[in-house]
Amino acid sequence: MAFRRGAPNTKGWRELERVAAEDHGGPQFPKESEPLLLLHHLSDLHVCDAQSPLRPEYLDRWADPNSPIRELVGTIGTYRPHAMLSPHVVQAMVESLNSVEVGPLSGHPITAAIVTGDTTDNAQQNEVSWYLALLDGLEIRPDSGSFEKYEGVIDDEPDHYDTKYWHPHGTPAGKEDDEPRALYGFPVVPQLLDSCRKPFKATGLSVPWYAVHGNHDALLQGTVTANEAMQAEMVGPRRYEALPSTLTLAETLAAFNEVGPADFPTASDAPFVLVTPDVERRAVERGKFANLHLQSPGKPVGHGFTEENAKNLTMYYSAEIGGVKLIVMDSVNQFGGWQGSLEKEQFMWLEKEIAESTKPVVLASHHPLSKMFNGYSPAGDRICVDEISAMLLKYPQVILWLAGHEHRHHIVWVGNDGIGNGFWLVETASHIDWPQQSRTVEVVRDKIGDIYIGLTVIDHAAAATYANAQTPIEMAALARLLSANVWQRREELGSKHAFEWAEGNPGDRNTVLRIEKR
Repeated sequence: MAFRRGAPNTKGWRELERVAAEDHGGPQFPKESEPLLLLHHLSDLHVCDAQSPLRPEYLDRWADPNSPIRELVGTIGTYRPHAMLSPHVVQAMVESLNSVEVGPLSGHPITAAIVTGDTTDNAQQNEVSWYLALLDGLEIRPDSGSFEKYEGVIDDEPDHYDTKYWHPHGTPAGKEDDEPRALYGFPVVPQLLDSCRKPFKATGLSVPWYAVHGNHDALLQGTVTANEAMQAEMVGPRRYEALPSTLTLAETLAAFNEVGPADFPTASDAPFVLVTPDVERRAVERGKFANLHLQSPGKPVGHGFTEENAKNLTMYYSAEIGGVKLIVMDSVNQFGGWQGSLEKEQFMWLEKEIAESTKPVVLASHHPLSKMFNGYSPAGDRICVDEISAMLLKYPQVILWLAGHEHRHHIVWVGNDGIGNGFWLVETASHIDWPQQSRTVEVVRDKIGDIYIGLTVIDHAAAATYANAQTPIEMAALARLLSANVWQRREELGSKHAFEWAEGNPGDRNTVLRIEKR
């Protein structure tokens, strides 16, 4: 870790401290090797239009430490105080990754990158456009609705000021300080809501990069399939501030299921604030995600997606990269729910792709294997964890599976120890939650045919402090600091070891993995 959370002050706020990078654990990496695949692994960018009116941020207060039902609801995740800074974090990460031109262990050139899903936060077309611009090096204006003012829940308009949200510009006259500043030590950052909306020219990744479909790229809040009524509300003029009288909190949270079906609160008589409508906020329809990548100028063409993907409304593909076959799965259940699974047709395609490969196979998906249990489908034909695992362990070609979704660093061996086939499953942390890291992956073969996988965690380019939070890099520094202080995740306030869980153990970060010659 290059940063760690310092000691808490009286309000539990922690500054960040720069520390030396960790040494690599595991077996010794070979001094001489044949490169098979060297790439950067990014995941869960959650590029977010935090001003979008249909976001149910008002639900999150029930997960606050002082909520009477905190223990019942757990973490909800519809509101983050730094969501509007998500594009700046991606920009800072790109700058950092571009400085890593060779593998830290092997010295072989980095030739590609992969982003394992949840590139967006609410499956909106403008969010997809922003994320593509960030990774392809285009001009980006991370703003929506009115270009004259910020219109999200953290603005400082006194007529709808809400103390449950962090308001970076301070307290309007005649109002109480918000709870994030009063109780949890959050700062005042003048002009932030103007600075975060300013256009800037993105740097863009210096290597070809491959895309993966995630549940937040397909479903509202990563859970709900958009219908016609929801589409109208997304692009419309009303931002809802609370539930309608026709719904209870319990009913609403039960409808946000990890296993489908899932549903969104209906508008009914819910209180609202008028905002500027924006047609670019419309939800991305199935297949459109692939089509938008095909329209992107970055390399490779379509970032892995093909014309066939756009035509057939599929989001899975394979590609030969270096000395491996990369197989990208679409683990999103289009029928709802935030956990994953595979449709039967894709499962059959996956096995055929693996069986035909004469090269080592590297899999990539958004969901890790453990979260592939969302079997809901009107036709009852989704394939889940046990069947997927049994199929993969038939094939010695499969060596590695890259995933995200859980917002943590985590590594696990899938298979029997030392007996038969198996592979390493590597989850990488998110850009939206602490510790806001990605990693490099070095897959090489030594002289006797053993395969080594070197993993190195990478911090984005921002410093530990945010200065005036005026430039993209300064705002990325602020975002990381805020992510390290989110009150719902503070272990001393009830979320047991949430930050440490996301960091993973030392063996989940900088480490070397080995697979003996098969």
